[in-house]
Amino acid sequence: MSKLKELLTRDTESELIPSTIMGILLPSVQANLIMTQLLARRIGPESIPGSSIDLDLNTADNMIVELTGETAEFGKSQAAAETFNMKPVKYTVDIQISREMIEDSKFAVVEWNIEEAGYKMAQKMDNLLCQAVYTGADANGTDHITNAGSALTIAYLTTCMKFLEADNHVCTDMIVSAGIAEDLRNIDSFVEADKLGSRETFERGLVGRVYGMNVFMTNQAKGTQTTYERALIIDRRHALVLAEKRPISIERYNQVNKDVVGIAVSARFKERYLRKEACAVLYTT
Repeated sequence: MSKLKELLTRDTESELIPSTIMGILLPSVQANLIMTQLLARRIGPESIPGSSIDLDLNTADNMIVELTGETAEFGKSQAAAETFNMKPVKYTVDIQISREMIEDSKFAVVEWNIEEAGYKMAQKMDNLLCQAVYTGADANGTDHITNAGSALTIAYLTTCMKFLEADNHVCTDMIVSAGIAEDLRNIDSFVEADKLGSRETFERGLVGRVYGMNVFMTNQAKGTQTTYERALIIDRRHALVLAEKRPISIERYNQVNKDVVGIAVSARFKERYLRKEACAVLYTT
């Protein structure tokens, strides 16, 4: 009997699935996550003592350094901070597998379902982190959101970059949907061998570098809307934070009355922009 079959046919009512099944799920998760590698902070369960966490964020440009004459009193100033709360919420998917399927050794179907659950969890987190960038840009007002019209041009791109740079941030990464990626590839200035990226970078979602920015392609950049193509520009050192109360976990359970073995996949996390000035959005219509 295979290890997978042994795990799925045990009589124990509920137990944490060991690393054998976790190993099936995780490659799918890792292969489809782009945004988590761009986090400024990732807060784990050990740092969240209760159901939420308060984060203190230093307010930029609030300390004043003054010219002071000999024997004169020092100018008084101190750093200020703003506080925001992050409360992780739960996301779940429930896979139900009939005992007939297990008895008939249809393991490809079982593994496919587990892999799909991993992909969907990854997709959900990616989507929410992309939306957090948009929310941060929107919190600045219209000056951090650029409408490039029907197609992206260099002028619109540099204008969008200027928003971050005017607030003393560095444009480190750009996350683009397929339509924006096409526009970039059609701009002659960027179609040089050293800017196209390599096969290895394509497989990681990285499609090249533009003006020093890493350019990643994922249609998650479009968010929940389908009308526009969208590019998200960030300073990865200050743009995003993720609080995880429960990383992706897998638990097995039995439903005897339905003759079903279930695998419950769940996670508790909360995403947010860290500094709104580190986020900008460019979109085409």
